[in-house]
Amino acid sequence: MRISGEPRPLPTGIDVTAYRIIQEALTNALKHGDGAKAEVTVRYADHYLRVEVLNSGPSVLSGGRPAGREPVPGRADGTGRGLLGLRERVAVYGGDLDARRRLGGGYRVRARIPLDRP
Repeated sequence: MRISGEPRPLPTGIDVTAYRIIQEALTNALKHGDGAKAEVTVRYADHYLRVEVLNSGPSVLSGGRPAGREPVPGRADGTGRGLLGLRERVAVYGGDLDARRRLGGGYRVRARIPLDRP
C-alpha cells in the first residue's frame, strides 16, 4: 500500500467510492489472479484523487491464465458487473475508471476522481 500526496478528508461519497474500488480490485485479484502480489496506490493531488490497484498474473502476451482458472462461458475477462458498477460510481463524480490486463502480466484497475467538482 502506497499513499502519495498530502492525505486529507474526502467527501463521504468519494471516500466510499475509493474504498469500493480497492475492495473490488483486491477481490478480483484473489478470485482471478495467481494471488502472488497486489499493490494499492492512493494519490492525493490538488484537484483529484487517483486510486490504482495492480496485481500479478500471467502475461497477456503469452495468453496464459492462472492454473485451474477457466473463463466463464459467455463473459469476457474484465466485464463483470462489479467493474461496471464501479465505473458508474466514479462517473457520478465526473471521474473515469480503467480496468484491463497488463501486458507484462496481471491486471490493473485505475480510477481518477475529481475533488473540486461542485
